[in-house]
Amino acid sequence: MSSAMLLRAAWVLPHAGARPLRDGAILVDGGRIAAVGPAAEIPPPDGGEGIDLGAAVLIPGLVNAHQHGRGISQLLMGYPDSALEPWIAGRRRHGPPDIYAVTRLAAEAMLANGVTATLHANYTYGSGDYEAELRAEISAYRDAGLRATVCIGLQDRGGLVYPDSDPADFVARLPDPARALVTRPAPPPYMADWNSSVALMDRLQAEYAEDPCITIAWGPAGPQWLSDDLWRNLARDAAGRNAGVHFHLLESPAQAAAARTLYPEGTLARLRTLGVFDARTSCAHGVNMSGQDMAIAAEEELTVVLNPGSNMRLFNGPPPVATLRAAGVPLAVGTDNCALSDDEDYLRELRLAALLGRSGGEEAPAREAAALMGMATTGGARALFLPEDHGGIAPGAPADITAFRTDGFGAGQGMAADRLAEILLARGTGADCALTMVAGTIRYLARPGDRQRLAEWQDTAMAGITARADAAPAEALVQLQTALRAHYADTRGQ
Repeated sequence: MSSAMLLRAAWVLPHAGARPLRDGAILVDGGRIAAVGPAAEIPPPDGGEGIDLGAAVLIPGLVNAHQHGRGISQLLMGYPDSALEPWIAGRRRHGPPDIYAVTRLAAEAMLANGVTATLHANYTYGSGDYEAELRAEISAYRDAGLRATVCIGLQDRGGLVYPDSDPADFVARLPDPARALVTRPAPPPYMADWNSSVALMDRLQAEYAEDPCITIAWGPAGPQWLSDDLWRNLARDAAGRNAGVHFHLLESPAQAAAARTLYPEGTLARLRTLGVFDARTSCAHGVNMSGQDMAIAAEEELTVVLNPGSNMRLFNGPPPVATLRAAGVPLAVGTDNCALSDDEDYLRELRLAALLGRSGGEEAPAREAAALMGMATTGGARALFLPEDHGGIAPGAPADITAFRTDGFGAGQGMAADRLAEILLARGTGADCALTMVAGTIRYLARPGDRQRLAEWQDTAMAGITARADAAPAEALVQLQTALRAHYADTRGQ
């Protein structure tokens, strides 16, 4: 379905803060929006298709600005909620699953929830062939038809404990099974060194240079996981090739404690001196950002991607949404594949961010709705390093469009137009998604075949999870997680 097409619906909401058009239409041609306006004024294309969605609202496609391609719930993958550091260690338990299937399921689930674009942050299953992992993930996004910014991961320190403490001392105090686990030979977390990482970036950027739906970016794991030398190399390279840089930032209390030792002048102040903000940047979490960090983020236009469900589930506390907004920090939202409801329902996660962002002062509902819609569309597009024409419905813009049925959340034809966005964001869910279009092609239409495809990928991905080989003895892993909890409790003076 890539030829000219006319989409009609009871409402069209062109962009955040816009007044919705009643009985609106969008003409799509060549992967872009050709016209938008009242349906009576836009005739159907000659020889093209027309879809009347009835009681629905057409909006710019939602952007999941931080996730890792884990389509299977982390609970089903065998990684129950825990504090971040022992949770990360828990991933040592199993070998890699069917990486293509797990990522394809994530992509299909996002499309079914109205997401048209996503950022795949640094992640590795420890297979020992990181390039093959990345290629499987990129193929999954391309085959599903989801627009994706895929990040090449980087890390050169802090693989066991953060570098503000002595890893040898930590290992010496481990029980024998856990010590054997962490001292046995293991592949590097991503590529083996900086030069091989640059070579991988060169290959992937060249390969996908003409692909309108795949963007390759740098994905340094986070400040405490990279040496200053690696940050400098990365900053220079990213600015030179105009590649985006997306990283985790001050996600957990343990990371905040390490950063106070590693970066006494401030975390983002250090990254600024290393040249990181000479490139386009976005980061995830930011739960423990200081006032100074927020001021620098605002000055450098660093987009902070909120992941509220993940932050709450992994014992990190809520992100400081209201304070970030007040500081003028650009914001977006991601599920982190760890949303509060343990699914990819983006609207629910957006709603949680809204509730956490409410402070003592009451905000006008229309203004709050506009801010949220901006985070979900134009804010997300910035976090993905997409061109400025992404995130709205206007002639010439990419045809990334989502429709939600309004009868599912009580927004009928008699509703006042100025309340539509407010009610959608307060009551809508992923189950109300009626259509998801990416680059002018319909990728989800809430029809039986689409739902069946999602179910089939769920079965295939789960089969790959079940077939994983054990990679670590359960006893050793429990000992390691217990030691990590005690170690980070000590570093925080608890």
